[in-house]
Amino acid sequence: MANAIVISSADTAELHPWKHATTFLLRHSAELDTFHEHNLVEDPEEADIILFGEMGECGAFAERVRAHPFYSRFPEKCFIFDSGDTIFPVVPGIYASLTEESYRPDHTRTGFYLYLIENAFITHRPMTGQEKRLASFVGSSVTHPVRNKIFALNREDVFMKDTSGHSTRMAYHGEPAERAQFWSEYADSIADAKFSLCPRGRGPGSIRLFESMKMGRACVIISDAWHANDGVDWDSFSIRVPESDISHLPEILEQNVDRAVEMGARAREEWETWFSEKVRFHRVVDLCLDICRARAGFGLRRRYYHLRHIALNPRRYISSKKDLYRNNGRIYW
Repeated sequence: MANAIVISSADTAELHPWKHATTFLLRHSAELDTFHEHNLVEDPEEADIILFGEMGECGAFAERVRAHPFYSRFPEKCFIFDSGDTIFPVVPGIYASLTEESYRPDHTRTGFYLYLIENAFITHRPMTGQEKRLASFVGSSVTHPVRNKIFALNREDVFMKDTSGHSTRMAYHGEPAERAQFWSEYADSIADAKFSLCPRGRGPGSIRLFESMKMGRACVIISDAWHANDGVDWDSFSIRVPESDISHLPEILEQNVDRAVEMGARAREEWETWFSEKVRFHRVVDLCLDICRARAGFGLRRRYYHLRHIALNPRRYISSKKDLYRNNGRIYW
């Protein structure tokens, strides 16, 4: 059992809900928790885990987290849960878009995506086996070259729609009716296919993977760099296709089409077990505790991870400083 604080590195006076979305959703999960093993507390002295819920806005090197008073006082207790695509894992924690190269049992684990603005049409739709299409993908073609390879397949039984240039505007800034139509059509594209294609984008992970699991669809993971979540029975509901094998994708799916209904049911079961609202808080705290148990030391290794990522990405480090100053009016170190 552990006591955990869930906070954001963003100033609580900032009213923008996006900056506090992960914190809100993890706290809400704690209220729904069915395990009743971990407690949500407010006092950092009392806490075993101090969890920063972030949305990719704390700096590419988690500068805003590292500048927080709690991190300065209790660095060994502090962890980050980040749903961003491009953050470097300098702070111990749970990262939705974690690479194989950055996975360290004593420092990082793979997480999942949490967004305040979730698609209300992404609901459980059990497969019947009569779905109209073999596979589907709706998304931008410009976030990674592997997506262009998918669009080049040009198969009648694979539904694809390129949303480059308008998906972000429509999803977050369009009129309510326009947004609802966009989200509805997006969810229908997953529901109408036997397999949901989940290629990487800017980061190695994909929110589409977890949306597809939630809906109950067999998932096709296309990302050579992504480190899959530990514990999840991926083989029971997903197919991992190397990026170099995209041209053979239809044949791979046709070989597995008889398993699609069973795989879809297993996808939903695994989502309920690992990522649903009632288990998220418990699973994340458990992962933080696992990291603690795997540690052979802390202070020197923590500094090593900081310096390693900065040394390997100096231009991105400077760029992150500029972005933070532009958005927050101060420089974080």
